[in-house]
Order: sequence, then C-alpha cells, then structure tokens
Amino acid sequence: MTLSRHWPWLAAILSGTLLAFCYPPFTADGLIWIWQGPLLAALWFSKRDKKRGLYGAWLGLVSGFSFFAISLSWLTEISHVAGTILAGIAALVALSLYLSLYFAAFGAFAATVGRWIIPEPDKNKKDLFDLSFGVLKVAFLNGAAWCGLEWLRGVLFTGFGWNTLGVALTDHLLLVQFADVIGITGYGFIMMFCGVIAFCTLVRLGLEIKDRKRLRPHADFAVGVGLIILLFLYGMSKVTYAPEESIDVRARVMQLNIPLEDKWSEDIKLRQKIIFDYRDLTRTFVDTSPHDLILWPETALPGHFNFPWVQEYFNEHVLKGDNFYLLTGLEDSTLQGDEIYNTITLMKGTTETYQMHKKVHLVPIGEYLPFRETFPIFVWIAGGIIENDFTPGTVFEPLVIEKEGHEIDIVPVICFEDSVPRHVRKFLRQKPQIMVNVTNDGWFRDSAQPRQHFNNALFRCIEFRRPMIRAANTGVSGFIDERGSVYDRRSNDKFARILQDEETGSTYIRGSIPADVEVNLNPPMTFYARYGDVFSIVMGVVALLAAALAIFNTSRSQIPDR
Repeated sequence: MTLSRHWPWLAAILSGTLLAFCYPPFTADGLIWIWQGPLLAALWFSKRDKKRGLYGAWLGLVSGFSFFAISLSWLTEISHVAGTILAGIAALVALSLYLSLYFAAFGAFAATVGRWIIPEPDKNKKDLFDLSFGVLKVAFLNGAAWCGLEWLRGVLFTGFGWNTLGVALTDHLLLVQFADVIGITGYGFIMMFCGVIAFCTLVRLGLEIKDRKRLRPHADFAVGVGLIILLFLYGMSKVTYAPEESIDVRARVMQLNIPLEDKWSEDIKLRQKIIFDYRDLTRTFVDTSPHDLILWPETALPGHFNFPWVQEYFNEHVLKGDNFYLLTGLEDSTLQGDEIYNTITLMKGTTETYQMHKKVHLVPIGEYLPFRETFPIFVWIAGGIIENDFTPGTVFEPLVIEKEGHEIDIVPVICFEDSVPRHVRKFLRQKPQIMVNVTNDGWFRDSAQPRQHFNNALFRCIEFRRPMIRAANTGVSGFIDERGSVYDRRSNDKFARILQDEETGSTYIRGSIPADVEVNLNPPMTFYARYGDVFSIVMGVVALLAAALAIFNTSRSQIPDR
C-alpha cells in the first residue's frame, strides 16, 4: 500500500530529473527520448479514479519543480552579488515554482484528455491497428498540449522560454533544421509525440509478450520512426546548402572575463584597468592585421556613452580615425540622467558616426524591478543591485555596416534577447544580415548558465538562416553560422569557433577570437521568419479545444435524464 501510494510521486520526480540531465552541465541528451516515461506512467496508471485532473496537476508540478530546480540551479550564483545566499535560493525557488505551473497544466491534460486507456483484448475483433490508432491519438494530443505550453511559457509575463525539449538537440543539427518552419517550440510537439509513442510501445510489447504470447503490428512506432527519418532528410538538405553569393566579414570578439564587482568598483584603479585593457587589446589587433568589425560585450565600460571622458576615450585612444567598426555594449543616459538605457553602439573612426540601439526587452529583476513599490521581496532580492530601472527602447531597426559596396545589417540583440525569437523576428529584412548578441553572464560565474544561454540562442540562426556573433564578458563568445554550427564548414579546421580553454573546454576565460563570417547576400525569409510561432499556436489551440470538448462532454453526461 505504501508503494502504491508513493510511486507516482517518485516517478514524477524521476522524470523531472531525467529531463534536467539533458541540458548543461550534464548534457545527457539521449534521455530526451525517454524522460516522459515515468511521468506518463504515474499520470495514466496510478489508481486514482476521482479528480484525476487535479491529481495530474500535482504530479506535473512536482515533476516540473524537480526539472527547473536542477537545471536552473545556477540562479543561486546571484548570491555573491546580492550579498546573501538566501537571495539566490529565493530566486531559484520562486522561478522554479512559477515555471512548474506549465508542467502542472500538462499533467492535468495528460491525466484526463490525453490519457491512454489500454482497451481489453477482444478475441473476436480482427483489426490489427486499433491500438496503434489509439496511441497516435494520445501522442498527438499530448504533443499539441506540450507544444502550446512551451510557446506560452516563452511569451507570458515577458517570457522565459529556456530549455524547451528541442534545445536538448543542440548537438544533433541534422534533426533540428526544421526549426526554420516550426521554430524551436514546435519541436516540443515532435519530441513529446515521439516520446509518448516510445513509452506506449514498451508497454504494449510487455503486454503482448505476457498476455497474448505474440506481437502485433505497431503502426504508431513506424509513424514515429518515419517522422525522425524525414527530419534527418530535411536536415541533410539544409546543412549542405551553400549561398550563391556571399561576402566575408572579418570579425574579432573580445572577452575580458571581468567580475561585476570590479566593473563598478569604487576603486578607481580597477576601473581604469578595465578601460586600458579594452584599449590595449583592441589596438594590438587592429594595428597588426585588417579587421572589419571588433566586438566588445554588454556594458563593457564603467561609464555612459554621453560622458565626455568616454567620448575622448573612444576618439583618441581606440578608434583614432581608423577603418574598422567597433561594436560595443554600453550604457547611455539622458542629459538629466533620469533615464538610463542598455545599448548596442556601433562606431567607425569617430563617435560622430555612431549608431545606437536601445534594448527593448528588459529582464525582470535583472534590469528593472517589477512592482518595485508593491512587492518588497523583489527589492530585498535585487534592490541593492538594481538601484534604478533601465528605460526600454522602442525601435526595431538594424544597425548598418558597409563592406565592398554592400550594406550589411547588424541585428542587435542584447543579453537574453537572443533567446526570444519573437523579438529577433522584428529586425529581419530581405537583405544581408548578421545577428549580434552582446551579453554579460558574469552574474552567474563559471556555472551552467552561459552554456545554456548559448544553446538557446543558437536556434535563432536556424530559425532565421542568419549567422550570429556573440560577444560575452564571461562566455560563451563565438560564431554561429546559419545552420547552427560553430564550425567553419568551408575549411578543414576542426576547432569550434568559440572562445574556450583547449584542455578543459571552459568558456570562463579571458581572450579574443577571430573569424571570417560568411554573409549570404540574398538570404531567405524562412517560413518561421514570416509567420513566427503559428505552428505552436495552432497546436495549443487544438489542445485547448480538445480540453473544452472533454469538459463539455463530461458536464453533459452528468445531467440526469428526465
């Protein structure tokens, strides 16, 4: 009786743990195909006849909390900035509980509308495919519900769509090229659809061997395998594609691995060292070899662009009238100082040529405190770090560089904006473009966060078929092509084009990395670029209609006949 009562909860925890192990720092991505099994067993086969929806919601919540508490454990690293370990723990628990609500919604759905009920064998029935059709139905419904919830998680309350199921396939680029049609959230449907089929196949095989002593056709399994094969074939066609006309941009990323405490330290010598290091490293490279574009990370300098000393610093010590573009993250403010902006600023030769993009999608508790006056808990967690809120920008226009008579758009995305596809879409134009992300993940030190951030950003390149350059203060800095690859497909170089220690693989290092970025002069506007998350939204609507229909039928069946 004890086992019967507790095994569903243990199974839910196991599923959340297995899913967490699919992402950095563990990257056991093979588990992405089977993690659902224990949770589905608990949702479908636990002895619970009444209030199955509520029971499923609790199981989903437990599974989700297990997943997020493990995969987002890097949130506790903000403790060294906040000054107390309690702040980091509170942030982790609060965010994990909120995100677990999406798992709870899935649990309620899967335990009722998406529940697989194994029919009793009918010896008189000759149809070989009845069970397969039933499996395909529940696989479709659960895939649709999961897909819609992943999309919703990425948009509601500014959105935090990290570590969706498709992101676990970062190292399997042939499988994820279809993201240029359905987006990475669309893979939530594919992965859950195939996962449900895999689980049901194992259950059916066990029953067939035990009860029927013979195997039956598994058309559902064939459909799942066929879907994976089609994804492989589509991926092959995309990774072998080469643009007819392209141009190379010679770029170099600077990563100085500067602790947050040093950047805004009251010790003037520490701040001066940062300023001199950026100057000296940049001038060393541009004086010795030609560069088109030099990139510094988010808020690289401890000063605002409109400060006189910052203008002098760029003009007299860094740019010096030379023929290269400098792109850097900087803070800027109004003359009165009542508004502060997080910007990407592009200059060539002098600050008079500057182009500036002001960040639009601000991070709650990172760049502003929501309900600052209403809920003191946010002030307690981050009030000492965020004394003033940033002001959001409103413009979605790319910056522009020129190379050999061609105008090339720079799509400016700052910090977590590269993990928000609906935001990046607004910058896309039918012309040559490079996405550039400047970020400072130094808040989280040498944790799994920078790698997770990088993996989530990588899919923008596939979805939109544009290359990306990432300039990060503490990693991951590097170059991603339009296939989502960090390797140069045009050379025999086997090294990934990211800044990392060759022996340990750590990206928490100081240095710079150059690369020639191939820019397609006639880039496509992919289906996803044109229509966004239409697939995920449709799947969500289908699941919602199925739930509404089930509620209606249940209510109707409870009305007594007169």
